[in-house]
Amino acid sequence: MKSVIYISLLLYVTPFSWGQSLTIVDSQLNLSSDVGTNTSSTINIKNTSDHIILLGVKKIDNNIRSSQISTFCIYNDCTDKNIVTGNTIIKLKPEEVFDGFSVALESGLVPGNSSVKFLFYNLSNTSESVEAEINYTIKEKGEKGILFSSDVVQLSDVYPNPVKEKAIFNYNYLNPDKEARIVIHSVLGSVISEFNLSPYESQLAIPVIEYNPGVYFYTLYIDNEGVATKKMIVRK
Repeated sequence: MKSVIYISLLLYVTPFSWGQSLTIVDSQLNLSSDVGTNTSSTINIKNTSDHIILLGVKKIDNNIRSSQISTFCIYNDCTDKNIVTGNTIIKLKPEEVFDGFSVALESGLVPGNSSVKFLFYNLSNTSESVEAEINYTIKEKGEKGILFSSDVVQLSDVYPNPVKEKAIFNYNYLNPDKEARIVIHSVLGSVISEFNLSPYESQLAIPVIEYNPGVYFYTLYIDNEGVATKKMIVRK
């Protein structure tokens, strides 16, 4: 987007622990990221009782924007097999901490607020429970310069912006074993065009003569994972 989007991911926990048998400890409370990146936060659950608890967890509220995706994962691994879509059961011994829960956010394209809430509870006594509510605040910062920088590729913002003839990207390809490409899509998410970045070049020029005037978004993908997105305006 024209402006760098700054994500302040605030994870705050409101414990409703009637039995005081479950609590949340040493969890990450503040995270930040650019739009289009995946940001994750860990949630650590402790059994403070003197008995074994079969821990269940489920999503009880999901208030996120249409362009965002929030994923709850187990064993801190958000591959398909470890994404939690229903009830999940974990065995917790007395004083044991389970540190394998994480929440991943694909931040989307539009500034605003959203939240996700989870309930952790004892399957044998549901009054023993604790809630974790994750609040996301997405802000535009209005900065220019570098869109994305990593050990794979460093990519500049598009220029000029608005663009009339050619959209220019400067980049430095650091790891040719990884695939990097730029995808142009409409405000509705439809893919308009795709361009692979060459490890042997340092600039990509995209003709926009055939684009209709309006707002578009460009996303950098590394090995098929979207890592950064910004807005591009086409004018005639």
